[in-house]
Amino acid sequence: MKHRTPARICALALLACAPHVAGIAQAQPDSATWYVSAAAAPGGTGTVDAPFDSLAGVEAAAGPGDTIVVQPVATGVRPLDGGIALKPAQRLIGGGDAVIGAANDAPLPRITNSTGAHDGDAVRLAPGAQVRNLVIDGARRGGIYGSDAADVVISGNSVSATNQQCADGFMIGPFSLPPTIPLGVAIDPLPDFITLNNGWAGIMTDFATAAGTVRIEGNTVHDTACGDGIDIRARGVSRVIAQIIGNTTRDINLGLAKLSVLALGLQADDDARLTAELSGNRQLDIAPPSSPLNHLADSEGVFINPLGRARLDVTVDRNEFRDGDGNFSANGLEYVTTSGAPESRVTVTDSTFDNVSGDVIENYNLSPGGARQSLTLDGVRARHSSFPGAALNPLIPANLGTCLVTTNFGRTAHTDLTVTNSEFGQCSADGIGLIGYTPTGPGPATAELVFDIRDSSIGGTAANGLAIINIGDTDMRGSVTRTAIAGAGGSLIHARNSGGNTRPAVRFGPGTLDGIAQPCLAAGGPRIDLAAIPVNCQP
Repeated sequence: MKHRTPARICALALLACAPHVAGIAQAQPDSATWYVSAAAAPGGTGTVDAPFDSLAGVEAAAGPGDTIVVQPVATGVRPLDGGIALKPAQRLIGGGDAVIGAANDAPLPRITNSTGAHDGDAVRLAPGAQVRNLVIDGARRGGIYGSDAADVVISGNSVSATNQQCADGFMIGPFSLPPTIPLGVAIDPLPDFITLNNGWAGIMTDFATAAGTVRIEGNTVHDTACGDGIDIRARGVSRVIAQIIGNTTRDINLGLAKLSVLALGLQADDDARLTAELSGNRQLDIAPPSSPLNHLADSEGVFINPLGRARLDVTVDRNEFRDGDGNFSANGLEYVTTSGAPESRVTVTDSTFDNVSGDVIENYNLSPGGARQSLTLDGVRARHSSFPGAALNPLIPANLGTCLVTTNFGRTAHTDLTVTNSEFGQCSADGIGLIGYTPTGPGPATAELVFDIRDSSIGGTAANGLAIINIGDTDMRGSVTRTAIAGAGGSLIHARNSGGNTRPAVRFGPGTLDGIAQPCLAAGGPRIDLAAIPVNCQP
């Protein structure tokens, strides 16, 4: 039996028609509202006073466009189990007060999936669906998952202890790294042979053919059993616009036989187009050392990965990252093109990345193809890194705890970096590292690494303040001006050039070196090592 509310009655008496549901005022007039409760007696019909007692029961009864309300139950009541697959435009809503910030003993709308139904996902999305104000705990695979489910909203949920079965989810690679960088020698590109597997995310959406939007807002994903926090993957010919706003991911854990763990991951492959707005998100205690597995993690706060022929455009604003462990290339933010010739752009504003076992921010164009990658940082703070092998920095100039490292490794690739009003410091390697590596190959190299660093500060680094390294024939050019560099364990500014016919062309403007104002940052002195490149001073 459906419980429908006539539109004209609702128009006259909203309060009488609307159930007490966080995040939704009332059901649409032409829809049904169904109720389900873990504390319900058997034989319910789905009304507010006689709710269903199972997710399977309400799933079978509810139609497209209907609203399903999960009623809150007292602490200690077993959650609704078995998961639920939504139909198009359905709304799955937790009743009662907001679950985010609720007291530990508050009655809450709780669901899980400890079974093999719906592949172990607690909630399976459909196009146009909404999932709001639920506590999802202990799912066998994902908390909330969608495949080609466009125009969805996921808001105000608490998701924890997901992927109990430790299924693979987000895959990174295959890709390769040039092994001869320590030797300063360029060689032909190696085959792609490195692949990093991640566990299934607490909240994840995959797209292959769909076009539309996804909004993930105000959720908390925490204490994952095996895998990522929030992931979006666009593949095939999908066209996706994503808003990821005000979410907190914390205590995100590596799983057994996994190599990587992401608090928040974005990936665009094939011919997909992904435009994403990330605003007001937090990533805290990623791969915490309390778990022995996490000591092996390649952990990431925000991970952005274009590849194939994709187009990816991401803005990150007011992001807070704090405490990332793992010691295998852990990063606060990693923006990496792993293969193919995608075009991508990432802009980060008014954000902090603090305390990580690895490079704080990585801007890696690793593809040997013609990938184009652009990173802009404005008002960004990247500080406090550590790495056990940081003493190898003179040989291996990246991945050892640099505050910000930018690379261009393709023979026809282009990478550009713009840094303004930003702060870098207290890192176990360099403050800012710029590395051009052009593999050998037929035809002329057209690789470019272009940079503009201004109105910023670099301080207290164990190695160099600013390191510029060119191996092969990359056209490296840029400017450094109105920037303060101080307290470096090595050189304040260091350049190395080898293995090619080009030399970096850098314009240096005014700034301060160890607290002393200079009309030109490259004017010389015992802490400046620029013998490998021509000095170009320009006011």
